Amino acid sequence: MRLWPRRRARDDVSSLTPYGPYSSVRVRNDAFEPGDDGRNVAYCCFTDPDEATRCHAGWQQHAPALTSALVHNRRSAFEPDVEGWYLRPDGTRHAGLPPEITALMAELAPPSAEDLAARQAHEAEQALEAVRAEKAAWAARQPKEVVLAEAGDDSPIAHHGKFLKATVMTTGGQPVDRVKFHFAEFTGDEPEPAMPERGDSDDERWRLVCDEFDVARTLWAKAVYRRKATPVLRAAAAAWPEVAEAFARIDRAWSDLDDPPSGWEVAVKRLLDAHDHARPLVANWENGPARELMTVGAELTYGRGELTELRKQLSVELGINGIEEWHLGHVEDDSSDPLELRDGASARLENLIRPQRDRLALIADVVGRLTA
Repeated sequence: MRLWPRRRARDDVSSLTPYGPYSSVRVRNDAFEPGDDGRNVAYCCFTDPDEATRCHAGWQQHAPALTSALVHNRRSAFEPDVEGWYLRPDGTRHAGLPPEITALMAELAPPSAEDLAARQAHEAEQALEAVRAEKAAWAARQPKEVVLAEAGDDSPIAHHGKFLKATVMTTGGQPVDRVKFHFAEFTGDEPEPAMPERGDSDDERWRLVCDEFDVARTLWAKAVYRRKATPVLRAAAAAWPEVAEAFARIDRAWSDLDDPPSGWEVAVKRLLDAHDHARPLVANWENGPARELMTVGAELTYGRGELTELRKQLSVELGINGIEEWHLGHVEDDSSDPLELRDGASARLENLIRPQRDRLALIADVVGRLTA
C-alpha cells in the first residue's frame, strides 16, 4: 500500500518534493570506511514518527555497537522506501526489518487502552495491598488486652466472689503493664475480703491471688467509705454555710473599723459580737460534722492523704462544692479518745480573733494616753 501519491509531472514546481513529511532510520557500521560493502546495515522510512523512534530505539538496544541515525520531517522527490531493507551477518540483503527489531518495536509500542486499564488496575491493587499490609503491621504493634483468667475458671484457689476477670496489656505478645483485675461493683455491705489459704499453689499463682485480693479489699474499702460518708458529707454541706457566714461576719466587722459607719464604739461592739457569735457555731461544727467526717472510714486503715482524696471524689459525685474550704483540720493520733482535731475551724477562729483583740487593746491604750 502506497502512503504517498505518485510523483507528478516534471513541469509542476510543487512536485519537486512531493513525498513527506516522513521519518527515516539509517543504521551503519562505522568499522567500515564510507563506500565499503557492509557499512550500511539497514534503512527504512516511516510515515509515523513514533514508529520510527521505536525502530531507532530497537536498533540501539539490539546492536549498540552500530550507529543508528534517526531523522524526522523529511521530504523527498522520490517515494521513500517504507518497506526497508537490512543486511544479515552473512552479507545478504533482505527486505523489511529484522525480526529482532520488529519484536523490540512491539515491546516499545505504547499499551492499548485495555492493557493500560489492566496495568492501572494491577498497580491500584498493589497499592491497596501495601496499605493493608501497613495497617496489619500497625495493628500488630498496638497494645492488646489479653484475658488471663475469668470467673468460673477451674482454679486451685477460688477467686473472690466479685471477681470477673484478670487481663494484661501486651504488645507483640509481650506484657507491657501489670495485671488488671476486674470486679463487679462493691456496695460496701459485703464482708471484708480475706486472703484464702495458699495450699500447694506455685509462687506465680500465689502472687496473682494476693494481688487479686488486695485489689478486692481496696474496692471494698472505697465502697464502705462511700456508703458511710455519704450521709455525713450531706449533713456537713448543710451545716457549713452558717459557719462560713460567721467567719465572713467577722471579716466585715473588722473592715468597718477603718471607716466606722456608725461611730467607733458601735464598730468595736459589732466586731466583739461577731467574735462571740462565731465561737459556739465553730465549736458545734468541729465537734459535730467535722469530727464525723474525720472519723468516718478510720477503721479502713487509710492514710490521711487517701481519705482526703476520697472525700473530694465523693463530694464531686454528690455535687457538693467547696469542701476544701471547710476547715476540717487533720488527726495526728487516731487512738486518742475523743479524737483530737488539729488546725481545724476552732484553731482558725482563734488565730483570727486573737490578733484583732490585741490590736484593739493597743489602740485603746494609745487613745487613753492621748486623752489623759
